[in-house]
Amino acid sequence: MLHAVKEIEQLFEQAIETSEFDVVLTLINYKGISSQNLNSNLLEFFDAIPFYTKLYRELEGKEKARMGLQLYSTFFENSDFYNMIGSLCRITLGYKGSSYLFWKTRKYERLLGIGEKQDFLMELFADTEKQSLINFYETVHFKEIRNSFFHSAYSIEENEYVMHDTEPMLVDGMNKMSFDIPSFFYPKVEAVILLFDAFKKCYWDLWNGYNEDKIVDAYFPNPCKATIIGLDEGLKGFRIKDSVSLYGKLHDSGIWYDEEYKFWSGRNIQMNMARIEEIEIDDQLKRYESKENIVKNDKDFFNLVDMIREKQDPKTLRRATILLLK
Repeated sequence: MLHAVKEIEQLFEQAIETSEFDVVLTLINYKGISSQNLNSNLLEFFDAIPFYTKLYRELEGKEKARMGLQLYSTFFENSDFYNMIGSLCRITLGYKGSSYLFWKTRKYERLLGIGEKQDFLMELFADTEKQSLINFYETVHFKEIRNSFFHSAYSIEENEYVMHDTEPMLVDGMNKMSFDIPSFFYPKVEAVILLFDAFKKCYWDLWNGYNEDKIVDAYFPNPCKATIIGLDEGLKGFRIKDSVSLYGKLHDSGIWYDEEYKFWSGRNIQMNMARIEEIEIDDQLKRYESKENIVKNDKDFFNLVDMIREKQDPKTLRRATILLLK
């Protein structure tokens, strides 16, 4: 488990080394004008898991088991955690992160499920050589436990947890509908707490480390210099000087926190979902075009092909066809 914690730390370090500006974009995770707390579900995640952990440590018997299940299931459900970890992997590989990573599938008609996000994340872990993080998900996460708990489809008697109305989970080559809570489940809860603590510490250490302005190389979308805005309380956004011409005058662009009104806002930038989709499809194509091999069980790749087929753009269809042949 300590190896997985180390790989979380490495992921932050490697992403910063590749593109500090893109890591800052990932930290800000901007989706639109909002307060600090409402911009993302990550801050609630950071508050909730320690609260559940405190209760988990204090309780006993069935109450301890239920709180452990709440902690375990909540950890694996958080969408922005997947977005951030996946974005750090992509930045490390030389591509862009995204606030909408693992967001929708195929025709963009529905949100991705947690299982699909996990499948896509495993491919990025493999590309960035994070085998211990792959092992963490393969040995600690069982979707059947999470589903049975959140759907109230379970029973507890003494130390045994029994699942109802769900598929059996595969453990050591055997299908199981029940397990011993202290010996099988509690070690997995402890592993979740360790990984969560490591991610949260890396996130806040980096965020709070920006105590003064810092100029870095950036692509937004063209090469430029960006000023990361830092104050005593940490990261406050970024600014690109004189990057936009409006009515004959140059203006700064960027995303920063308004101290007077207490909200994050984008300044002199444009965001629309159609353009975001085009950029992400192009970035995904570039990633697969650079890979030596694409395996048939790469679900992220075939989800990309489905999206391209739906859009029917001749250029991306041609690129996807070449990749299918590859």
